[in-house]
Amino acid sequence: MVVEESSPGRAVRILRDSVARRIAAGEVIDRPASVVRELLDNAIDAGASEIAVYIEEGGVGRVRVVDNGCGMTDEDLRLCCLPHATSKIETEEDLYRITSLGFRGEALASIVTVARCEIISRTREAPVSHKIVIHGGEQLSFESSKGNRGTVVDAADLFYAIPARRRFMKTSASETAQCRSVFLERALAFPEISFKFFTDGDMKVFLPAGDILSRICAAYSEVDKRMLCLQTGKGEGFSLSIAAAFPGLSRRDRRYIQIYVNRRRIWEYALSQGVEYAYSSYMPGGVYPFCFVFVDLDPDRVDFNIHPAKKEAKIKNLVDIRQRITDILESFLRQSGLRNRPVDIFPVEQEATGSRPGAAGLPFAENILPPGYQPGYRPGYQPGYQPGRESPPEHSWTPPWTVRPWNRASTAASQDLVLAEAAPSFGASAEKKYDFVYRGQVFGLFLIAERGANLYLVDQHAAHERVIYETLIADTLPQPLLIPGEFETTEEEDALAARNAEEIAPLGIKIERRGARMWAITALPESYRGGEEDIIQSVISCRGAGSLQKEIFANLACKKAIKDGSPIDPLAACELIKTAFSLENPRCPHGRPLWFEISREALFRGVGRLI
Repeated sequence: MVVEESSPGRAVRILRDSVARRIAAGEVIDRPASVVRELLDNAIDAGASEIAVYIEEGGVGRVRVVDNGCGMTDEDLRLCCLPHATSKIETEEDLYRITSLGFRGEALASIVTVARCEIISRTREAPVSHKIVIHGGEQLSFESSKGNRGTVVDAADLFYAIPARRRFMKTSASETAQCRSVFLERALAFPEISFKFFTDGDMKVFLPAGDILSRICAAYSEVDKRMLCLQTGKGEGFSLSIAAAFPGLSRRDRRYIQIYVNRRRIWEYALSQGVEYAYSSYMPGGVYPFCFVFVDLDPDRVDFNIHPAKKEAKIKNLVDIRQRITDILESFLRQSGLRNRPVDIFPVEQEATGSRPGAAGLPFAENILPPGYQPGYRPGYQPGYQPGRESPPEHSWTPPWTVRPWNRASTAASQDLVLAEAAPSFGASAEKKYDFVYRGQVFGLFLIAERGANLYLVDQHAAHERVIYETLIADTLPQPLLIPGEFETTEEEDALAARNAEEIAPLGIKIERRGARMWAITALPESYRGGEEDIIQSVISCRGAGSLQKEIFANLACKKAIKDGSPIDPLAACELIKTAFSLENPRCPHGRPLWFEISREALFRGVGRLI
């Protein structure tokens, strides 16, 4: 047997203060944006009404923050850069009643450790200002100086004392963008304060004091104030202010789903998920809304002392807040008139028409904007039907309310069918009245209808999907199954099935345990029949709280709906269009619009014909 000799252990020693300070500083200050964040927090906590941020060379060269807050006395100025020096808290209990942005006493101590700093400050009562100069944690001087009420912190040559850290800095443009992003996040939460942002001597952003909607629009140029609506609500121990955009305004990322708790921007997945869930019925997959959520929470219900940069927080009643956010947004979207709105799909000249491009990629005209602004729907459905087919598919679809079957021989003629506007001639159904003219089907997917001075392209699959979806929601009467549908689960799926069985019981879906990891569907509403496999799959896989019902409805509706490429009986088409126009929510369960509306004026303008 070979015995390896153990290597001698190193002796335990206490780190020198200078090394310990640089390690601690590296946790708080990792890039120029961190300096901006911490200095803005201090300026806001000081009660400033005006704050200016100056950036040079991406912040590595210099970060300078000027405020007109309460300032510091000469004694406070001598202490402020020492480790754990703070005016925000005194005892352990104060950690659970935090009302300020800063509280740890780490920011200034960390900044002066890694940069060459000058701090000038004066209170209202002091006759003169005082200046302290600290480089790399070493105080070089302290003297009286000229200056106005407030504080100026100048941090130059960032990380000169830690050269290795500089190698991890990105380009000047990238670091500047990070600083600007932090600046906007802080400015968004405090619209009553005036903010300015300078880059290499040029003012890039000016945000005058105002209300929250004006601040959002001034901070993000792609947002028009008419696109936003401020919603409010409250719950036990918290209140909400939500600046929500109409679904026509969207992005391909979650950048503009922003959550603020007690005016701090935090990364909280549960609350962001609540926003996405509310919008999911109004927006197609892969796009995300503009929504800014501001939560005012009792200080004893939230703990920010879990992350060096305070980007995360522990929240006691997180589930209640998430549900309230979803409820408020769903109510807003239901009541915002997202139906029967025209869409101008043709590019127009801004100077000639007074219109501006929509953020979702579609232009819109000023004369079609309703009160409060309703942007146009964005296309989201790509039909798979091939127009070049010599003949339509063998199958067709006729809704249950139609008694007249589809006649394949009349398909070609039906595409050119022109109906009387008030009463289409459908034999026994001639007495049916429609307020539109059905013009036929194109690409095996879109139904064309003319109503008044507008032309509609109705997506037959999306429209039928929504009709079925609404039927499923309304049908909650359980019907016992003659032969229960049994299924087996894994250990992980078993826990999900147990939780989800309770959630879907109010829908009329009865799922019972039959043994260890064995379950069975014993009852279903009549309209759910044929979808047992989809229901089982959702029950054993869905993890999102509150999303199971919507997932089941959406999947069943999608599979039952008329498919892309299927011919449709003219009378069935008219009934489907009529029903689609009457729906409260004109979008399919996956968020796609049911139709596009083109005004006669837009159509004429699009082809260059004068009206």
